[in-house]
Amino acid sequence: MKKKAQVSDRFRDFDANLTTRPWIVLGMGLRRFEKFFSSKNKVMMGLVVIIYLWTLAFYVLLGNSEDYPCRDFVDEYKSCVPLNYYGDLGSQAGLRLFIISLAAIASGGMIGNDMANKSLHLYLSRPISRIDYLIARFIPVFLLLLMVTAVPNLMVAIAMWSDTGLETEWITNHKWLFVDILVQGIFYSAAYSIIGLTFSTILKKESNASGAFFLFVYGTSIIAETFFSILTAFEIDGSDGVLLLSVSHLLDMISYAIFDAKYYVMAFGWPWEVDIGGTEVGVVFTFIFAGCCGFMYWMILQMEANK
Repeated sequence: MKKKAQVSDRFRDFDANLTTRPWIVLGMGLRRFEKFFSSKNKVMMGLVVIIYLWTLAFYVLLGNSEDYPCRDFVDEYKSCVPLNYYGDLGSQAGLRLFIISLAAIASGGMIGNDMANKSLHLYLSRPISRIDYLIARFIPVFLLLLMVTAVPNLMVAIAMWSDTGLETEWITNHKWLFVDILVQGIFYSAAYSIIGLTFSTILKKESNASGAFFLFVYGTSIIAETFFSILTAFEIDGSDGVLLLSVSHLLDMISYAIFDAKYYVMAFGWPWEVDIGGTEVGVVFTFIFAGCCGFMYWMILQMEANK
């Protein structure tokens, strides 16, 4: 009886009033998003609270509207608050650790649990396709991450505007700022969501998928920075390209391009400019995103074929 109740509970995602596929997919996504904030997800809710408190303390209360959003750093480099937000705790008081941890927890069991207990077959027996199912699982993770990427950054921007007395001139001088912050958050949220879901599909077990995702993001970053530092020290041409192997650095490159700032990496205590074209960055990002989507679709197809 308990098992039947669990299966029945899963299909509360479906509603008799949701008669069309788009509404079914959206309904599944939004209902799963709501479940993130249930009392069962204390760690997840705790991370969200920490992110907002950290933003309030370091970016709103200690922020300076005169230096917002960017100030000159050294040798024509810029230090921008919306960019530092995605940095590491130590160097930039950034929230990367918390955001990645939240993405790992949220995405870890999203698809893997459905595959492990075979409920995926029941979902696909409904009037939705494999692509519909993947979109329905992408929506909740993406919305949750958007809440801790774009939304806090927008709050900081509004707080800085408030410090100036809510002057209209400030808005005209920063007319693209809010759009840039939103686009920046969309890129980070979409990338972390799709990669996290891919690990969930591969490993199936929630804890393994969450851990593997976390290690992948930070592991590739550490490896890329290490090789970049070594190659740069020996002045080897093409050392910049190794940074494309890191998801974090790839997203940072996109982020810096959005804010029209030179992308640099700290090595040997000094900022080193990274000369990688926008085309290369766009191709790598597209390859990762499309590759993850294609791989998940193939995995689900194989599971259906072997049932």
